[in-house]
Amino acid sequence: MTGAIESLASTPSETTVRRSAPPAARHEHVGWPGAWIDDVLRDGDLLVAAQGVGEPTTLIRELLGADQLPAEVELFVGLSHSDALAGSEPVPLPLLSFGAMGPLGARAATGELNIIPCHFADVARLLQVRAPRRVVPLVQVSPPDAHGYHSLGLSVDYTYELLQVARAVVAEVNDQVPVTSAPRIHASAFAATVRTSRPPPQISSASAGETQERIAEYTAALVMDGATIQLGVGALPTVVGRALAGHTGMCVHSTLVGDWLLDLSRGGALNEGPDAVLVSEVAGSQDLYRYVVSQSITIRPVRDLMDSATLGSINRFVSMNSALEVDLSGQVNAEQVSSGYVGGIGGQPDLLRAAQRSPGGRSIVMLPSTALGGRQSRIVRTLTGNGVTTLRSGVDFIVTEHGVADLRGKSLAERTEALIGIAAPEHRAGLRAL
Repeated sequence: MTGAIESLASTPSETTVRRSAPPAARHEHVGWPGAWIDDVLRDGDLLVAAQGVGEPTTLIRELLGADQLPAEVELFVGLSHSDALAGSEPVPLPLLSFGAMGPLGARAATGELNIIPCHFADVARLLQVRAPRRVVPLVQVSPPDAHGYHSLGLSVDYTYELLQVARAVVAEVNDQVPVTSAPRIHASAFAATVRTSRPPPQISSASAGETQERIAEYTAALVMDGATIQLGVGALPTVVGRALAGHTGMCVHSTLVGDWLLDLSRGGALNEGPDAVLVSEVAGSQDLYRYVVSQSITIRPVRDLMDSATLGSINRFVSMNSALEVDLSGQVNAEQVSSGYVGGIGGQPDLLRAAQRSPGGRSIVMLPSTALGGRQSRIVRTLTGNGVTTLRSGVDFIVTEHGVADLRGKSLAERTEALIGIAAPEHRAGLRAL
């Protein structure tokens, strides 16, 4: 698919995308599952599926169920909330990702998923390097308006950046995707479309216990009123967000938000200024989705939120990220456990470093002190797999249920003592032993 993509709006919040293409190059497939595969795909294509609540699940299912695919076609998937890739049935084409979250963990364990280690903000660039002029994004959009523009709804990820270089774009046009402040794409950008009707997935957080509540209490005490915060989704971010609901004047600058955004709003913690909340994806309950639409929450591309100049301009930026392990020097592992790859680099290193550079900012890593029912310490001498997600120089505070280790300005020896001090008491002697 060739032609120029042009911006038709003067402000970022109104970005639209149009691609010029001969009408014959565009097809709408209704009641013909998988027909777009024969019409659009070519040998050697790299299919790049949108992630999270923007995942085009129907397109992925049709792809996996195809009788025949072009030669050497690959599929790149990110964070998945659906069951399209769950189960034990082998997939008919190579799978790639920047991480192994959710159902992708099982695929990584069996060797079916190949990990490209990269920062979340760098996904689009690296995929273009891998498959120059052969990238085919698969996206999910709302129905078109009277002028032919589709909204990206609740999620704007790396696929948006690839529209300008894509060989072709295939869209799942879902009549339950809401029209939001997210960028719009003109129908002329699509080589093929498939109509569907399914609600956005509701993402419930894992249950939080006393350990998570104590971590949240310690973490919230490190966040000042008027801060701009970054959190993700999951059990720990959920309780941290709830603990922050008593703060005031808060702004949000986060690629991913969950129902904790509702807790901040209901608690009166959010700043009422324009663009007080900037996100790339929302993932949670129907109440969250209704709130985002009704309040016109600003949903922007990842590249906008993660741009170094943008991050560098935020005052009192507090980045809070989870981890699997932290070693005694402060190095962070958010990717691997002993059984294999289960996480990803994501935006953690960029966001934590940006918080350190922010005037009044703080970078915080949170994790329970143990795993496997207390038998294994998460404060360790050597990280699993020797992989480092975030450098020891990129973290200000490590928080467990046993307290806070302030690493700012501390020597390696002092860091060791501080981190042992927040390890589980039953593991401290072993960490001190040579």
